[in-house]
Amino acid sequence: MQILYLALCCLWLLLQRTAVAAGSIKVQCGETAVLPCPTVAGGMHNYWAIGWYKVANESHEMGLIRRHENSTHVYSGTQREFLMDVQQSLVIPEVQPEDSGAYRCSLWARVGHFNQQADIILQISECSTLQSATLSRETLLLDSEQGSSVSPNSTCCWGKPVPVLATVLGLLAVNLGKGLLSLAFTLAIVVILKGKRRKKAGERF
Repeated sequence: MQILYLALCCLWLLLQRTAVAAGSIKVQCGETAVLPCPTVAGGMHNYWAIGWYKVANESHEMGLIRRHENSTHVYSGTQREFLMDVQQSLVIPEVQPEDSGAYRCSLWARVGHFNQQADIILQISECSTLQSATLSRETLLLDSEQGSSVSPNSTCCWGKPVPVLATVLGLLAVNLGKGLLSLAFTLAIVVILKGKRRKKAGERF
């Protein structure tokens, strides 16, 4: 009789937490993932609380977020943002590859009903393409903000350095040219003045 009683107790405990087979959802990297809990399709009338967990293995669950009646709490130790919508779905904003894995929703039933749980697999696409595009956009924006300014240390847009001797010779040539022009102008003035004097002397005679 005791053996039958123990067997019935074990059966009742097993039925208290009926598991639903895992589903799968694939989400693009950087988008918001919404993981529905299939066991609440009929509503929360028979349950007093629901919790979401990330399953590392069959024996370990990491608590994420829990809703009791109208109060929602995030478990301490979570490393990112988790939300729960009005359909009791788990909402994960801007998913990354490390967010992929198995998630479990657990429901605690009121008296006279059974506890429920369901697993769902989240698959995240690779982020390499998105990250490359983001980096390219940031580079273009940075270049547009900097404009056409060039660093003095840059060698992309500067000519080859001019030798010192060539610089000195160039300065001497410029100064010599200015001197010759000044001398020519002075000689021209002297010739004009001499011509005027000769003309006046001729008029006297």
